Amino acid sequence: MRQRIGLLAAAAVAALVPLGAATSAHATQEFPHLAGIYATQDECQAAGVAGHDLWGPVFLCQGVGLSFYLYTH
Repeated sequence: MRQRIGLLAAAAVAALVPLGAATSAHATQEFPHLAGIYATQDECQAAGVAGHDLWGPVFLCQGVGLSFYLYTH
């Protein structure tokens, strides 16, 4: 079980690494811009709502493994 969770976490990180290295060319895309990683869905939603002035009302909280990723517009 731990090995599966570890593999899932590693796959999630590998998939998200290119997002962290985004260039200005990616800034014109609508989604996704990774804005944060949270432990619970509630924390992610609260951060999304709190960031309204930065990215507007459009955001997405997606659970991957044991973390929730906040993607912004």
